[in-house]
Amino acid sequence: MLGLSLGLSLGTSTNTSNSGGGVEPNRYMFFASRTRMPSGFLMPAASGLNYFASKLKFGNAPYKTRGFRFHFSGFAMNEGLGPQETILPGNDVVIDGVDLVIGGAAYPAVFGSSPGVTIASGTKGAWCDFPTAPDLDAEADFIVITRWHVNAGQNFVGPYRIQKHRGEKFWAAADPSALGSLIGADAPVTPSLDVFYAVAPGNQTNSQQICYGPDMMVAKGEWDGRPVVLSTADSIGYGRQEVSASADIRGNLGWESKWLDADDGLGRIPHMTIGCPSAQSARELTTSAFLRWDILDDIKAFNGGKYPFTVVLNQMGTNDSNTAISTWKSRMTSLVSRIKARLGGGMKVIQCTIPPQNSSSNAFATSAGITVNTAVWVTGRNSINADIRSNNGFGHDGYIDVDQAWTDYPANPDKFRAATDLGQIGTLLSYTPGDGASLLSSGVLAGFVPKVGNVILSEYQPATYGARTINAVVDNGNGTFNVGFTSNSATAFQANAATYWAISPEGVHPQPGYIDTWIVPRLPQSEKAKLTA
Repeated sequence: MLGLSLGLSLGTSTNTSNSGGGVEPNRYMFFASRTRMPSGFLMPAASGLNYFASKLKFGNAPYKTRGFRFHFSGFAMNEGLGPQETILPGNDVVIDGVDLVIGGAAYPAVFGSSPGVTIASGTKGAWCDFPTAPDLDAEADFIVITRWHVNAGQNFVGPYRIQKHRGEKFWAAADPSALGSLIGADAPVTPSLDVFYAVAPGNQTNSQQICYGPDMMVAKGEWDGRPVVLSTADSIGYGRQEVSASADIRGNLGWESKWLDADDGLGRIPHMTIGCPSAQSARELTTSAFLRWDILDDIKAFNGGKYPFTVVLNQMGTNDSNTAISTWKSRMTSLVSRIKARLGGGMKVIQCTIPPQNSSSNAFATSAGITVNTAVWVTGRNSINADIRSNNGFGHDGYIDVDQAWTDYPANPDKFRAATDLGQIGTLLSYTPGDGASLLSSGVLAGFVPKVGNVILSEYQPATYGARTINAVVDNGNGTFNVGFTSNSATAFQANAATYWAISPEGVHPQPGYIDTWIVPRLPQSEKAKLTA
């Protein structure tokens, strides 16, 4: 139990009622923003730093919730063979305690009747409850602090990379007492865990570190009958190239979560993502990819036969591409069939169309410099998308046309929109050190308010462009900003270089600015109506 950590009171509540308004007030439903299942690499524990804590911030559904139940897994999905659940710690992970922080008070978890639990490697994990927690107001933020340990040299897995701009933390210490002091002081992130913050995800040695925490989170409450989504997704939906710093105010990354959680149309749609980068339809709900579905069955049992969602949104399909169009299509349609067989034929499955894959000779600055990778990404993709739109042999219950929102449709329906066509957002006034020979590591921007995690494209010489990710911002108070970059360059920049949102690093994944200013605004919020039961 945290006691007075983070300056919080120890919360108690006499509210044990599960009754209230709403459609099914006693049904456990997905409700929190920012949630996902563990994926990626193993996290090793160094000697003297094998007691850990994560402080994660989530947003509530647009209605009051209560009766919280959170899950912790003993596995992670493989981001090379997604969504196979083959990344295993190889050792027990001991959860020492979990606290749910609501309104400045901390409410401790119980696993059965204990404050902690041991999660065995390769198991589906364990559930906890918060018996003293009060109701959570609609759209309110809440914090979850998880404390766990392994022996030095052992490993753990996790779902999350902390979002520091939202106050999230990741700590490590030698023992529970030292860890408690860090939590109590709301200390800065432990230095060894505070690395590669604004670098696109990779592996344990070159990208932001992963922390443990709850994955599937459900609650009872005043659900109003709006759709609640289970998302089978890959990196196209989740936002593979988005660094944590580009998360929105409710922690969302990727077009799918940012679109679903937008307060427009039907309003915010609660959802849970159970896919990962590299996820392929052909590998979902088959060998080594059942544990997440078993956890869903746990919730179905809690609910007396009802799942914690009302509809499945299947975004996958990109990683199933094949020069034989029939093979590509059969991989996708077979997954739709497996989902319906697993969940019951009455469960709606909504399929997303597939966006293009491009190459560029000028960093996606102009449309003329963008080409389609291979013929299959025109003929094959267009054939698959036509069948999705007409439901020709797919067996889905509707579709979301991501492709038309993603591309430069209708002018260039097989291409990303070019940066210069999106329009100039600012100017790189100067750069450091400025001699054209030494490393360029910072500059001065004007014309817009940059933030850490922005990826910009500057015309550093006439008709020649380069992308940079911002990792530091200082407001000069006069409309200009000193910015630092994650990558260095000795390239000489012309004065007052025009600056744009970067489009894509490789013609497959969208950069954050492209998601926020092009894809999400162009995908009509009215499309959410297709998610209704």
